[in-house]
Amino acid sequence: MSITDVTSSTPAAFGAGAKPVPAKGPDASASGPLAPTIGRNGTVDTVSLSPDAVRAMKAGVISFTAPKADETSVKDPVAAGVDAMLARRDYDLKQADYMRQAMGMLRQTLNLPEDQPIFLGGAAHGLLDKLAAKNGLSKPEIPDALRAAGVKDPFAEDADAEAGVIGIGMPNSGRELQVVFDRLGLTSRSKTTDDPLRMIALKDGSDRGSPLLGAIKGGTLGRLTDTRPGQGASLWAVTDGGEGPNARVLASVRSVGMDDTATNMAAGLLKGLKGLFAGA
Repeated sequence: MSITDVTSSTPAAFGAGAKPVPAKGPDASASGPLAPTIGRNGTVDTVSLSPDAVRAMKAGVISFTAPKADETSVKDPVAAGVDAMLARRDYDLKQADYMRQAMGMLRQTLNLPEDQPIFLGGAAHGLLDKLAAKNGLSKPEIPDALRAAGVKDPFAEDADAEAGVIGIGMPNSGRELQVVFDRLGLTSRSKTTDDPLRMIALKDGSDRGSPLLGAIKGGTLGRLTDTRPGQGASLWAVTDGGEGPNARVLASVRSVGMDDTATNMAAGLLKGLKGLFAGA
């Protein structure tokens, strides 16, 4: 017997070489009920055949319409796991290439050293994505297979955070520089004036530095600025130009073992940030 698949109205024969088995019993050329047969338990079974069924039996061919797969049906968990694994590998490769290119753009734009590792936190991730998009580099989309498995962009929530941090050097290596910035404050100032910012060293017992240090600890920058004493670190407040208690703190600079270059490096980084925010 052969089977004709008429899915999408396109017949496709399977087992075409098989020979039909002659029907036993009454003449199959006539339609109507077949003679009753006695079942195993003594019950009587009667089968009525339509004219199409009779012709199909005589020709040895049965046709049926195969139902299309329901897209809402539950997928085989093994197949879904393999799909997710392949999608993850492909996404990770694309994400790694994106980060390599985007970080290269960030280094060039902010004049960051090529021989030092860079790390980002908070709103710096959103800044990186905007810089990449501005230069025609698209961030890879998370595949549907990964979204179905609950995978999310780990930096999506931080992108619109109020504060961000850009670090130069390996943390806890004894030589590092961290610049924490107020995203909204720096954006607002960058779009209204080109006046230079001011870096003020914060030292214990300094009348000038105490209110600024308090503003850092209790403000937007406090969550990302390490102000713990005894770390061998130097700390600066970056203001809108003022130095008194009414000065607005827009960033903080923390240096460990990099005081000789911290001022110039931080000034260049902040100048680059201002340019990015001004053009945002």
